[in-house]
Amino acid sequence: MTSAQPSISPDVASLLDRLTLLERSASSELAIIEERLPELRRQAKARSKRRRGPGSPDAEKYKLGSILALLGFRGIDDLVLLGLLASGDRGLQWLAEARVEQGPMSFADLVRTAIADEKRADWCRAWGEYRWKAYKRPIYDAAVTSFLESGRTGEAEAWRSRDITDDQADIIQDICEAADVPLPDLNTRGEAFEWIREKGGNPAYWDEPEQPPEWED
Repeated sequence: MTSAQPSISPDVASLLDRLTLLERSASSELAIIEERLPELRRQAKARSKRRRGPGSPDAEKYKLGSILALLGFRGIDDLVLLGLLASGDRGLQWLAEARVEQGPMSFADLVRTAIADEKRADWCRAWGEYRWKAYKRPIYDAAVTSFLESGRTGEAEAWRSRDITDDQADIIQDICEAADVPLPDLNTRGEAFEWIREKGGNPAYWDEPEQPPEWED
């Protein structure tokens, strides 16, 4: 049985409109992901030495990050925030409820209030991880799926003894950061290939996180 929803003030309605536009923007970006493999590879190669010069792609990301810090988002888990902002109506509902229940507050505090519940935060982090993995999927396909489809995965293949690629290093770091585990001690491209295939080869790795039944409308 669905409980009656409180009336929403014009301020909250405006907030919902802005967040809806943000969510649509994120969905649009995800829809063209396959066109972004070159940029993803450039980011992977530059990961250990980010370029901060004016006009560089990374400089734009730093500016956006500094804005979030300025607005009070410092200390909020980045994947939780990504999951909340990318969760569509579910996240909008939580933000609106927090505003109605708690009154005026900064947007950063509104977000903190919305994810104060541990179950919500855990789900948002899982959703953020899913969206990040989906964004980086082209690199995974280039490093693993393409080799599987080519049939060149035998133990005697010459590529196995070569150095780990930038794509592989980037995927490994993402997986370890998401799982909060230390980086593995891998020395060759073949070792990295098998490690990534084991960690990311489970179909469940790519599934959307399920909502708890009690959240269903």
